[in-house]
Amino acid sequence: MSAIDLSDPLGRTICLHDHTWFGHIVKRHPDMRGMRAWAEEAILNPLRICHSTSDPNCRVYFGDGPGQPIMMAVVADVVSGIVLTAYRSSRLKGAIEWSRPTP
Repeated sequence: MSAIDLSDPLGRTICLHDHTWFGHIVKRHPDMRGMRAWAEEAILNPLRICHSTSDPNCRVYFGDGPGQPIMMAVVADVVSGIVLTAYRSSRLKGAIEWSRPTP
């Protein structure tokens, strides 16, 4: 797999490249090894999408994580349509752009 295009709930296409996953994310966050499916799902079916506090073009996709209270956080540049990084997080951060409807 070299790259995968993922569609978020707002209709944006976000691309996750292998070189980003292996060359940046897993390299800088070794605890993310084996978590790629969780990261992809955070874009496809997020709990929340928040505005980045450091870049107006970026959003943080918070998705379900491997165990509570840990969530998956994926940072993507929505202008260029690429994933920049991903990590585990125990808290939400940034102004909410979109939130998963509650049942």
